[in-house]
Amino acid sequence: MLIGITNIYVSPTCVGTSGFIILFSLMVLTALSVPVIYMLPNRAIKFAAYMFLGFSAYWVAGAATNLTPTGIIFDSFQFLPTAIFAMANAIVILIAIVDSPRYGYGFAGMGFAIMVYNVARTWNLDYVGGKPDMLLLTIVLCSLIPLLWGYLLSGTARNLRFSAVNRFYATLKTGFLTLSVFVILALTVEISQHPNIDKLGEVYVFISMFSGDILQICWYYLLSNVVFVMTVFFADHLVLNAFDIEKEMTEDGEVVYQRSIAEAEEEEEKNPYGPIIKEMNNFQSEFKKGKLNRLTCVQKLGKFRSELDLLVSKYDYGSKNDAEKLLHKIERNVEFSFK
Repeated sequence: MLIGITNIYVSPTCVGTSGFIILFSLMVLTALSVPVIYMLPNRAIKFAAYMFLGFSAYWVAGAATNLTPTGIIFDSFQFLPTAIFAMANAIVILIAIVDSPRYGYGFAGMGFAIMVYNVARTWNLDYVGGKPDMLLLTIVLCSLIPLLWGYLLSGTARNLRFSAVNRFYATLKTGFLTLSVFVILALTVEISQHPNIDKLGEVYVFISMFSGDILQICWYYLLSNVVFVMTVFFADHLVLNAFDIEKEMTEDGEVVYQRSIAEAEEEEEKNPYGPIIKEMNNFQSEFKKGKLNRLTCVQKLGKFRSELDLLVSKYDYGSKNDAEKLLHKIERNVEFSFK
């Protein structure tokens, strides 16, 4: 709540390069609040918290459209405003990684706050040339872009097997797929501010005249979104490895985190399940690094299941329960990753 309120009250005061630094810091704080919201036990309260955080984040993105008013065409879509917008979109992916895509959709749906800010700033529709229909269209487009980012990358974000190459290609593909919506948004805003453009032919002439500027904002959009989304992917992977945290999916799709449990150092005579637990832990480590394909995983799981069933039939002591739980967790993670 505090971060959301700070976003709403501080962002309108920011201008220029120094203002960008402040907005950048606000977006970083917004991203850091995601693990805190994850801890909320009540799903309804959690969803409401993400929605409020999303509204404040895209309010900041709206404020960024006025960072450097130079009077140049496509002024609201220069690099600094686009970078802040990309950071907000990256937080959608962060929520999908840390928590669940459904909460990311609640955050992303607040993208219309960009237009709410620009209307509230002047209390008129000058930002869209005084046209209510253009306002409605831009509201839809502003929410559609982050929703598409969350939808198209949700599968990649939830994959327990980290592959930098696969995530880069998925991010780049999503960037190109959403680029057309972003260009339509930019054109809608700019054309609506020119009352003399009211025919399809005039729209075509406008696009032809400013094709260079359009290509420039396309580059800004792709660069900033790919960089910040990939930063989110790597930051999450780094934190999990740095603090030795294991991530797994429950039966109902929820994300659960736990610290890695040290292997028991008991001898095989005292704990007959020790060797298979060690072997399963090694398999789990290789699986998370993406070194195993589907066939290898299936063969290994079959081997683990046969050996464990044999041990269970012979020994009713030692780490029997731990071994069964570990195998069940591995089976669930493999099933989820190759679904």
